[in-house]
Amino acid sequence: MKLWLLLLLFLSVAACRSNTTANEEALADRAASKPVTVYLVRHAEKETADPKNEDPDLTAAGVARAEALRALLEEQEVHALYATKYIRTINTLKPLADARQLEVRQYEAHDFDNLKQQLLQNHQGETVVIAGHSNTILPIIEALGAKRPISEITDSTYDHIFKVTVDSGGTATVETSRFGAASN
Repeated sequence: MKLWLLLLLFLSVAACRSNTTANEEALADRAASKPVTVYLVRHAEKETADPKNEDPDLTAAGVARAEALRALLEEQEVHALYATKYIRTINTLKPLADARQLEVRQYEAHDFDNLKQQLLQNHQGETVVIAGHSNTILPIIEALGAKRPISEITDSTYDHIFKVTVDSGGTATVETSRFGAASN
């Protein structure tokens, strides 16, 4: 009788583990079939008083724009933040990072393929916000598989926000809008 009870207990535990594994696999499959949503912004307005400074911080207008980005995405679930190594990109995401208690991960500014790979492998079914530069945002959009929605981002333009959605099949779409104070 004890042997039967022991065997029954063993089979029950094995069945529970099997169900748990099947449930975990089903959740992983559902996440993999969901799109990756990427919001891309150029860093906010930067200090330009010292032309020799290659890593300037944000101006007061830039700090206000960074706060406008946080407010814009307040109702949006955000899972990850990416910025280049520069203070201006990091500080553009700082209000959002502080509000969500998320770290700002660094990416190499011109390594578009590696960034795409990270996003598609690590963020299926998630929303990511990236702060980049006037000369990198449009190439990132293209690397993700969407067409450039505008021809260029000028040095005086800071108010574009692009929403790129990449579905599980790799098809990408892009939406463009503006946020914060209008740029010059």
